[in-house]
Amino acid sequence: MSENSVSPLSIPTALAELAATATTLVAPYLRSVARSAPEVGLKQDIHDPVTVHDQRTEAIIRWFLAKFAPGCTVLGEEMGEELDPELVGDISEYVQAPAVALSEQVIDVIAPLRSRVRWIVDPIDGTANFASGLTYFGTSIGVELDGEVVAGAISVPFNYEIFVADDRHFWHEDERDGTRKLLTSRGPTTETEALLATYYPGVHDLNASPDLSLAHEKTLMNAYSTVRRPGAGAVDLAMVAAGWIGVSMATALKPWDVAAGIHMVRVAGGSVLNLPMGTDLPDGLRPGVVASGSTLQATTAERVLRELDAEADASLAEAGNPLED
Repeated sequence: MSENSVSPLSIPTALAELAATATTLVAPYLRSVARSAPEVGLKQDIHDPVTVHDQRTEAIIRWFLAKFAPGCTVLGEEMGEELDPELVGDISEYVQAPAVALSEQVIDVIAPLRSRVRWIVDPIDGTANFASGLTYFGTSIGVELDGEVVAGAISVPFNYEIFVADDRHFWHEDERDGTRKLLTSRGPTTETEALLATYYPGVHDLNASPDLSLAHEKTLMNAYSTVRRPGAGAVDLAMVAAGWIGVSMATALKPWDVAAGIHMVRVAGGSVLNLPMGTDLPDGLRPGVVASGSTLQATTAERVLRELDAEADASLAEAGNPLED
């Protein structure tokens, strides 16, 4: 594979191409409505915002997938799992990208797959950033084939860039001119040199286990050169895959936050520890994540995550694990 061409002949590559095109399709819309002071709603609490643009962006993506991948299913953050064009209505006025150009080979490869394919969609990864006028947000689409993630794409609209992976290669694409560059997950070689992007401990951790959370925070801050909360977990994982963020850690992500990003890190040669944190989700979709580049073993973050996973198991056992009913 050359840096400027990707074979559309394999199924994972065709799925990666379609996912990348879908993220590119919504990027102009997101740029046009960002910093528009959208009305913000809440899901679970004040720390889990949603805007009409999250819902509209997912609707655009679903419309696009229904057109080019008929019969597939979607697991989206904002809507149900069934891919039904009638559900999303007419969103043509919001599609601001130019006409989509997909090769006939890509279309021919994907069309027969139908229900073998599931798209895992986060329309706006980093909604709180987006709603506040910050530009660190993106759109993430992971792609399952027969229940296994084989491709993904994550766009960062204000950077005009898309990160894409099939089952063998990870590449960066410039939205403006379509140029592509293969990337590998290289970066710092020691924890003390690495930036840690993390969302632990969060407010729920501090309320539930303040002493443990503060002890873990002290451990992490002493182990890594810098600790940041960028605000978009999927984008963080893409940056780890590219070798630009040393380590990403989270304890409560959703499948749409991690499906594409975990796959990218692994394809790029990086390491991912993905723990269930009391859920029954499969590897690659679980809420507990420590991801690092190929040149770094994130020993401290992994130790903290394993401790938290063990604590989640103990809490389930004490309460009576509903997964065993």
